[in-house]
Amino acid sequence: MPLTKEDNVDSHISHIINRALDGALITRDEVVDLLSVEHGTIEAAAIQIAGRRLTKELCDGEAEIHGHIGLDATPCPNDCKFCSFAASARIFRGRNEFTTEEVVANARDFAQAGINAIYLVTTETYDKEKFLEMGAAVKREIGDISLVANVPDFDYDYAVELKKTGFTGCYHVIRFGEGVYTRCSVENRHKTMRAAKEAGLTLGNCIDPIGPEHTPDEIADLVMIAREYEVAFSGAMRRNTIPNSVFSEYGNIPYTRLADYVGAVALATGTGIPGNCTHEPSPLTVQGGANIIWAERGSSPRDVSMENTRGLDVGQCRDIYKETEWPVHEGPSRFYS
Repeated sequence: MPLTKEDNVDSHISHIINRALDGALITRDEVVDLLSVEHGTIEAAAIQIAGRRLTKELCDGEAEIHGHIGLDATPCPNDCKFCSFAASARIFRGRNEFTTEEVVANARDFAQAGINAIYLVTTETYDKEKFLEMGAAVKREIGDISLVANVPDFDYDYAVELKKTGFTGCYHVIRFGEGVYTRCSVENRHKTMRAAKEAGLTLGNCIDPIGPEHTPDEIADLVMIAREYEVAFSGAMRRNTIPNSVFSEYGNIPYTRLADYVGAVALATGTGIPGNCTHEPSPLTVQGGANIIWAERGSSPRDVSMENTRGLDVGQCRDIYKETEWPVHEGPSRFYS
């Protein structure tokens, strides 16, 4: 149902929303206009409602719960300033890795809880061959559940090995401040995303990590990259600012504002990118249109200890969907199939 004059939404924003709902791929300038809408206005509410409506139509009204398993918490030379694993953060010392038995047990728990996809997540220091072995062990445990790699940059040959091991997808993005607040090469991030797709891995994506200082133009730039790669899903993820980091003066954006971005990204990525994710899980952002959230086990770049204290479990994620009236898809992920 399109917006009408009786809805009292600004005519320009209403026009953009209706174009997106009609299946048009809105322009970059229109994406910026959606992201620039002030929170708490009727236009912001309309963006959230429309983003959720479009995502539900594209995904048969279903949501998914994906599982993150961090394999290590070792000081990382990529030194991403928004990450607790950054070597310069000095939060973690020495090599800290979970055993195969611990990782497989976490995967088993996720599988028994009805997870749709499991991501194995590492720092730059984690051995690539060991990661393949870990992936094979997890895949034997979880059967048809989608297995996804969330690892540092790799080449085409390694992408092929991931595919052979049983990974069906790869989560990889260009982050805010890439090459400035990280030691990752933007060119290499692009090469990895291309290699993953060429090897037959489905590419997952998100606009992250968003802080209060990021402008609509900066966010729109990353939306355009998601559209360029025709990812299976995108969305909006907020930065959880690490103590005493270069971002301490900015802090975090509130979930209310993140919900605006979730709705805007859903409309901006259009009908060619069905899924819409958010992190960390929140009823506000799910109500705003996100239908992919993560439960967490193992280490997390948002935590300051090996114990995962911020992450939710699968049951808590189900509760969020229940309270926001999203039925949860049963079986392997529709996005990584």
